Amino acid sequence: MNTSFKLKQFNSNKESLSPNLQNQLSSILSKLHSNCYRQIIAASKDKSTIGLALSWENPFHPHADYLKVYLDESAQETNALQKQLLTQLEQNATSSSDRFIYSLMNDQYNIISLLESSGYELIRKTYEPTLAIDDCLIHITEPSHSTVLTYKEALSNSSLKVELFHLLKRNYVNTHQVNPAADLTLSEWESLFLHEQPDLDLSLIGLTNGSISSYITVFSSDQNSVEIAWVGLDEETPISYLELKQLFKKQLELFKSKGVNSIETEIDTTDYYACGLFSFIKLTELESFHTYRKMI
Repeated sequence: MNTSFKLKQFNSNKESLSPNLQNQLSSILSKLHSNCYRQIIAASKDKSTIGLALSWENPFHPHADYLKVYLDESAQETNALQKQLLTQLEQNATSSSDRFIYSLMNDQYNIISLLESSGYELIRKTYEPTLAIDDCLIHITEPSHSTVLTYKEALSNSSLKVELFHLLKRNYVNTHQVNPAADLTLSEWESLFLHEQPDLDLSLIGLTNGSISSYITVFSSDQNSVEIAWVGLDEETPISYLELKQLFKKQLELFKSKGVNSIETEIDTTDYYACGLFSFIKLTELESFHTYRKMI
């Protein structure tokens, strides 16, 4: 083990982060002073912190410890330091966890190599393309769904409300088997979902014989852009995927009438509903966010 690096618990009041590391951590610097992380391990050299290793838990996915290593790119022997920090995190796993989860961009080759040599497997790729409304309308040639309601309308109907949250829960659980979700009641799912503040006027459900057969959830980003997530079907058949695209066509027309120009997407390879809806996109040509798992 390389002795030129010193590993210790991070003290935000005493540690001096190198400029390169500080830049990498810019989006989470404020969280280092909170209780967001279970472990924060610092690697220092010559009185400067050149690496941080973080672990945290997610109550919505309670079986995993989430890990992340940040390293000053100008530091020497980075491979050895990355391995030390990752090993240190693994040695202090939460007793209730049965897996480690590590997510990163697909071009971070050094840490990917370390993960693969340390027993991690790639379990999911996530693509986040931004799509123009007009381009989507070119590719979605199906006619608009003829029987739709907004989420606001559906939630005002007690039976449709139960249907919607049942589908949201069932489909989320089924598409996240690689890192199972917590066992929550339908009421807890409702609270969790509404806490995310979906746009209830732009999110739509499709109805078949009075029951929900498809849904697409929308989150407002700004006046001209929206985010689409939590899409799904009651039944997974080729015909039902056609219906999902018909619902999307209706939604695209609604977006256009509201002055929305673009859509931010999140397409997980484990989410067959999202992959089916956006099948017109050549995902393999895009950069992706990779999630690795190691069972303990």
